[in-house]
Amino acid sequence: MDGVAAMVKALLSDAAVIEMVPADRISPGPSSLGFDLPWIALESVSKNDRNLPAPGERRHVRERVQVTVLANDHPERSAVMRAVRHAAADLLDIEVDGIDAVTIHTDSAGPDFMIEDASIWCRTQDFLVTYSEPR
Repeated sequence: MDGVAAMVKALLSDAAVIEMVPADRISPGPSSLGFDLPWIALESVSKNDRNLPAPGERRHVRERVQVTVLANDHPERSAVMRAVRHAAADLLDIEVDGIDAVTIHTDSAGPDFMIEDASIWCRTQDFLVTYSEPR
């Protein structure tokens, strides 16, 4: 498991997010062709381990996860992104299989953009996910 799995769990656990975006439209990686909107795609941007002077059985990891909201129009995109930020901001010690001490905080928000040929409104938001994983 990793930071993307932690973010997926946070979003799937939030009723407001699920009300706007069905669970089968929240996925790691890009969507398949011909997908329905709105959609939430999650990707790992970077990951680093903390070097400890006396490493034990677990290591501390800090991962940047990018969440991209794809929507039919600007109001829908804005509403879904607000729900995503609310669902995942400042979560402490959530339970995710395979990793411990999971914490999620918001980081930089990306630009608004549009995939013009398909008329898909998009926006990104980065989250910092820290956790402990087995070595």
